Amino acid sequence: MARSIAEIKAQICETFISQDAIRTGYGLKENQSFDKAFSPVSLESLMFYVVASCIWLLEKLFDRHREEVDARIDALRPHTLRWYVTKTLAYMRGKDLIMTDGVVVADYYDTSGMTEADIEKARVVKYAVATEDNTQVFIKVAARGNNGQPTPLQPDDLAGLKGYLSQIKDAGVAIKVLNEPADNMRVELVVLYDPAILTAQPTGNGRPDADGYTAIRLLRDGKDVITEAVSGVISKLPFNGEYRNSDLMAALQSIEGVRVADIVKVEAAAGGSEAYSRVVGYRRPYSGYYALQNLTVRGRAYQVAE
Repeated sequence: MARSIAEIKAQICETFISQDAIRTGYGLKENQSFDKAFSPVSLESLMFYVVASCIWLLEKLFDRHREEVDARIDALRPHTLRWYVTKTLAYMRGKDLIMTDGVVVADYYDTSGMTEADIEKARVVKYAVATEDNTQVFIKVAARGNNGQPTPLQPDDLAGLKGYLSQIKDAGVAIKVLNEPADNMRVELVVLYDPAILTAQPTGNGRPDADGYTAIRLLRDGKDVITEAVSGVISKLPFNGEYRNSDLMAALQSIEGVRVADIVKVEAAAGGSEAYSRVVGYRRPYSGYYALQNLTVRGRAYQVAE
């Protein structure tokens, strides 16, 4: 793990000032420290900071390299769950695995003659995650839609993927591919806002409820800041990542002009299902990803209690 710049600089300074020739040349006292002898803006201090920064960057690069190598080794280790993910992402539409006399002899493709763009276009599976239950491997998959978000594979691509996996999987291992539409999510919020910063636009009949809250959109520079925040939390989740109410609350509270926010309820249902259930704390999507189906915001101007 990379040391901090301060740690590296401190070690350089300690080594520097411990040299007899340096202490004699600078006329330093016997137990005088580097910080006592040199100003933070001295040439020596600035030079050591630059050197320490370079060493820190190099150590960070080594850490990153180690992580990438470890991840690649894990991905290449045959027939682990990560291997199945790697192979699923490597599936290529319209291509055959390497064959000899009509028999598949390798679990990869011959891509000679293909450009990087051709390979990227043929790899229609953009998201994948594998889990295991007893002797069955479940692989959630998705393509990438025009909006940059996950979307189900086309039927022909799904059929091709299943055939490809049946050729490379371990004998006796059952694989189930889950290619589902996004889990739908409904969110209901209550917000107290600063009218000097945010503009409220009614979305219903404009009449407040018994608690004084009105169905609204909160705008700043013409943008719906609440919808942006909620959509951002959902869209930035990694594939098959957990949604957490605490993350949504943090996003709402970070909006300038939002004084108080409360999550009334969040409900979710597997894609294509109307069986919504309340999200308590967190939830992992059945399909691997979410889509915001409905957002209800009720609010009123924040008033400081006298």
